[in-house]
Amino acid sequence: MKRNYKTYAFLILLMIAVLAIMDGLNNSNKAEVLRKEKDQLAEEAASFKKEYEMKASMLDEERKENKDLEVTLSELEKEIESLRSAVEYKEFADAVREVETYKAVQTFEEANGFIALKDGAGSYTIDREGNCPCGFGFNNKGFEWVPNSVLDLKAFRIENDKIFLTYHTAEDIKQDYQFVMVKAPGRFDREEKWRINEIKLVEKGDQ
Repeated sequence: MKRNYKTYAFLILLMIAVLAIMDGLNNSNKAEVLRKEKDQLAEEAASFKKEYEMKASMLDEERKENKDLEVTLSELEKEIESLRSAVEYKEFADAVREVETYKAVQTFEEANGFIALKDGAGSYTIDREGNCPCGFGFNNKGFEWVPNSVLDLKAFRIENDKIFLTYHTAEDIKQDYQFVMVKAPGRFDREEKWRINEIKLVEKGDQ
């Protein structure tokens, strides 16, 4: 009987040892799995860090490029605005020069050459010989031409393709003249330049 007990005890101890070894192996396998997972996570973290640093570097580069582009765009806008201002000033000066020449003429025939060719524009005289009183017709409204009546420029504005020039007039003229200037051929020649499209009467205090 004692022998059987010893055998049982030995078997139990053997089973315990086997279980302990198996448990140790399982723990070792789990530790290896955890180690591999840890290594994999470390590699992924390093990869994410590298990718983040690369994207951050790209973002900084893009920000720098955007800043450079903004500076370049601002300079171009200034240059374009400068060119536009230069063009507008030249056009404005040409339109003013046309009116300054117009106001110096002494005959109605000469004055007619400053009027733009367009529908609804015409001229009239008191007789067939061209004697005055005489004038122009703009949009079915008569405008009497009076030599030496236009004085100095007092106001102007630019709207789209038109330039509005308002001039003081002589004391015997009750209203000031506003010349509406456009680029167009003339009534006697086809050169396209700044010409008088219409002359409006405005109150002396208005612009």
